[in-house]
Amino acid sequence: MKKLLLIVIFCSNLIFGQNILSFSNDQYSGINGSLFSPTTSYFNPNKWDVNIISEDILLTNDYAYISDQNIIGLLKGETKTANLKAGIRGETHSNILDFTTKNSVSYHLENDILGPSISFKKKINNQTFRLGFFSRLRTQGSIKDLDNYFRFSNQKELEPRNYTFEPNKTNAMNWGEFGLNLSTNLHTTNTSELIIGTNIKYLLGLDGAYVKNKSAIKLEAIPTSTSTISNPDADIYASGFDIEAGYSTNYDFDRDQYILRNRGNGIGIDLGVSFVNRRINDELYDFKFSANLLDIGLVKFKGENHHFYNPSQKIQIRNNPNLDGVQFESIDQYLRLLSKEIYGNEIQSKTENNFSIGLPTSLHLNLSKKIIENHYLNFNLIQRMPIFENSLKRVNVLQTSYTIQKDGFGIGPSLSIYDYENVTLGGYVRIGPLILGSDNAIPILFKQKKLTSANFYFGLKLYPFWDSEAKRRSREPCECE
Repeated sequence: MKKLLLIVIFCSNLIFGQNILSFSNDQYSGINGSLFSPTTSYFNPNKWDVNIISEDILLTNDYAYISDQNIIGLLKGETKTANLKAGIRGETHSNILDFTTKNSVSYHLENDILGPSISFKKKINNQTFRLGFFSRLRTQGSIKDLDNYFRFSNQKELEPRNYTFEPNKTNAMNWGEFGLNLSTNLHTTNTSELIIGTNIKYLLGLDGAYVKNKSAIKLEAIPTSTSTISNPDADIYASGFDIEAGYSTNYDFDRDQYILRNRGNGIGIDLGVSFVNRRINDELYDFKFSANLLDIGLVKFKGENHHFYNPSQKIQIRNNPNLDGVQFESIDQYLRLLSKEIYGNEIQSKTENNFSIGLPTSLHLNLSKKIIENHYLNFNLIQRMPIFENSLKRVNVLQTSYTIQKDGFGIGPSLSIYDYENVTLGGYVRIGPLILGSDNAIPILFKQKKLTSANFYFGLKLYPFWDSEAKRRSREPCECE
């Protein structure tokens, strides 16, 4: 089941894409770009724009990979899992789902669907305002430097007699956003503008979970009475644990279906400020610098909190007759079984009925400079800054792109560095209402020795892409005699 899930995640990268950072530098991105900077929609030369649908999915991991494959090749559905007994490994065969032998592993998943959204420009008392409304569905989860104890079972190797599972924590959340985007010029001269913007968001919590392993867990392999320590089926015991966990979900395990309900509420806000230089009466700027603080807020969930702490207790996690062969039907059932193993009481681990998960707060800096007419060189930095309890963590990004921005057409190749170590090439193209692109395009077309991540962007917008600067000027009121 674990391997099947990984294949599904890999395949989803081909179907969906990312509201890529390079596209947010396009002044015609409008309400889509306001997700990265609340002031972006202000620079849209068009009076209005509408997003019909766009999707963002980003997966990076260093635990599982598919050998000698690209994303398009996954459509053939010929991927097989490694089989050590048959000598089939990712290192020796193509199109094999296999696992790394690293001591610690990490993964990061972001999914962002921007639903029906609109932005339009309005002048009030000679001051320009940009107002927008957006709907959004987001999913995020990550873990950093998890002790890779799984490598023993993946490689069919013997667990060591004694092993220390280091402390770690992870969380995930699925939530909706209904937001207001507002931006305006705070100060204007003939050659420059200072613009401020904000996104104010109501947060609807759908699913959330977190796990905190607060202390090192001691794992011990003890041979059974009929085996030796070389027996891979030796009993495994855990001790020294101090684990806090909480969850809330809309999945109904009794009916085996997802039922949409409100599991939590919250408020979020994005703040942004931009300074631009532009020529008099020119719609497009010569230079822009913006600073943005994104995703300040949290969701308070109605759910269950559990605490598993009993320093004198040793729990058998392999060959345990109370756990082996049990048909697990829900998360609650599993937590009750653990509580009974640790405390002798299946409800003693439950401590509270609510918890909170913080949004993936981050700092976004953007610099954009016109090179020649309609050509721009752009630089972006996104640095995660978690500030709340159980905060999600956005991936760090350092990116440069070169964009050509015209009415009805835009294009921009990009170079990105994720978490300051993974270098990717990508870009986007905008043709009328259609936007296609990727910030990690190489794995889509070209086979990778170890395929671990990729993304593809798709967006569909409505805006007057048939318009032009000359047409817009001709419609402006003439102040001459």
